[in-house]
Amino acid sequence: MNILIDGKQVLAQPEDTILMAARREGIFIPSLCYNEATEPTHSCRLCMVEIQENGRADMVASCAYKVKEGLVVTTESESLYQVRKTLLRLLYAQAPENSSIVALMERYQVVPKEKLVPKEGQCILCGLCVEACKKLGAAAISTIHRGVIKEVNTPYGIQAKNCIGCASCAGFCPTHCITVEDTEEGRTIWNKKFKWARCEVCGAIVGTEQHYKASTGDTQVICPDCRRKTMTDVFADTLGELY
Repeated sequence: MNILIDGKQVLAQPEDTILMAARREGIFIPSLCYNEATEPTHSCRLCMVEIQENGRADMVASCAYKVKEGLVVTTESESLYQVRKTLLRLLYAQAPENSSIVALMERYQVVPKEKLVPKEGQCILCGLCVEACKKLGAAAISTIHRGVIKEVNTPYGIQAKNCIGCASCAGFCPTHCITVEDTEEGRTIWNKKFKWARCEVCGAIVGTEQHYKASTGDTQVICPDCRRKTMTDVFADTLGELY
């Protein structure tokens, strides 16, 4: 179907959101809480755009709004600029040291409000880490508490039995606020320590023991390089027997 984004004709797929169609065309719409690999959380609201549909104008979150034939979208306007300025000030108070937020503030020429006192930590409660953990089937973390003390943590703040130490949550976090400590012996995340799974052939680290077992189901630990080499040797031996 055809939609118009900032005056540009865009061919969109039926299941596209405005944000998906825009990104595919290289049209910039700011967003901190969106990742194609997880379910959308619709939390940061930076991706707000203006739409015109059937003679009606509205402002919607582009990560949540599905495209429709003939939809007209505007990604930059004075009203959107003001909305993003307000949201960025609030996000900055949540995560004042985050490079992504600082870069967006510079882009939109936003000056922090002095009365918004920055809090400790960098979490903006976008929920991407929680969704990533669910996607992997672990569901070891979630948002707990309410109001100003709301945070992402393990149940009751204790070690989660379901955590496999993959650190996918940290990889998805847009503010890089999840602490992961890797040493020669293993990894510590969410107050839980994990031992490394090392390749039985070359000794390379292939992840934590729990992560390797959960992702492969193998009892024998072999890294991808050694596995390929083994398969190559088996193939060569088989060809030698045939010829």
